[in-house]
Amino acid sequence: MSQTSRSRVAALPPEAFGRRLLVDCPACGGKAVIHVGEPGERPVDAAARRLVCEACGLTRDQPATPMGVILDPFMGRAPRLCAETRHGFLVAWNEDHLDYLERYLAGGLREETPAPEGGVRNASIVSRLPAWAKAAKNRDEVLKAIARVRREKL
Repeated sequence: MSQTSRSRVAALPPEAFGRRLLVDCPACGGKAVIHVGEPGERPVDAAARRLVCEACGLTRDQPATPMGVILDPFMGRAPRLCAETRHGFLVAWNEDHLDYLERYLAGGLREETPAPEGGVRNASIVSRLPAWAKAAKNRDEVLKAIARVRREKL
């Protein structure tokens, strides 16, 4: 009898990984990090952002905007950690987000811990994943795409 691997992840909202976003540098194409908001602040769409390239040192700032104004979280840049499959794209905001997705998608029996009392149903990261990414028949392809992104972009 085969043992099915279990994957249990916490029900995290999308903003759980939104403080640090990885993009390609607009100057050199290297790995750049967008830092969102100030330490201790909750990351929000209107928070100030700073792009810093780890390769060439380029720095760009985007000031905070009035609440209610929605900003592009990636400052006009495409996410760096984008895994392409024949079904579509799977995007991670940073290394921790990629690890979280990989842990969840690698499990044969996937479980998500319930949202805290008063939490919104269907608002967690894994509940918003496309059905093709969660389908068992696509597991190997999706995990290979994640491994390729990890190898080429980190």
